[in-house]
Amino acid sequence: MNSIVSEKRYIQQALGIPYENLSQSYLRAETTLGSNSQYAFTLQANKKSSPVVTERLLNLNDQFVITHFRVGLKFLSGTSGFSDTDELNAIVQTYLDPATFTGDLVNAAGVYNSSLEFTIDRKQYLPEFPVSSFYRVPDTQTNSPSEGGTAAIVNAYDNGLYGFYPSEPTLIDGRQTLDINLVMGSAVDITDASNTARVVFETRGYLVVNSKS
Repeated sequence: MNSIVSEKRYIQQALGIPYENLSQSYLRAETTLGSNSQYAFTLQANKKSSPVVTERLLNLNDQFVITHFRVGLKFLSGTSGFSDTDELNAIVQTYLDPATFTGDLVNAAGVYNSSLEFTIDRKQYLPEFPVSSFYRVPDTQTNSPSEGGTAAIVNAYDNGLYGFYPSEPTLIDGRQTLDINLVMGSAVDITDASNTARVVFETRGYLVVNSKS
């Protein structure tokens, strides 16, 4: 049986959501790294006034069932005024690519030694989850030599869930209090005069549209 069908049937049974209401989807929130010891992710559309084009936020009347999630890094050339093209061209990295993150941005490596906290309506869903669980160094890396002696152009990305970690199906909605934080433990400087590093939180799962009135 198709794994998606099995997953949807389990969610229907466990969470009481009709099978036909579950649509494969994702959520994504981004935060610019600076010199803080903690970074918050805003996952709900009504709580973020100017999301970037690559974010996918949860609307007020919608629900989402999380089945997989990840934390990754995003590099942008420049420090402000990013266009939609800049945002869309920036690929989420699953490790600190030394060909991309230079200068003080190398301190973004600390993200993978930090923890993720996720609280839903003041109840801890993830009290302290290791971000190292999302760390993946691809077999083929940026500018690594190929068999022909020429440089590879981009990092390998082996499958659609590369860098993701499975989650017990967890239901959230746009009206709940969702507190999602990356906890570094120390105020590390991850800034650069010419470039920007972001940390990205992304979930995969199933969207339930207009489930709340």
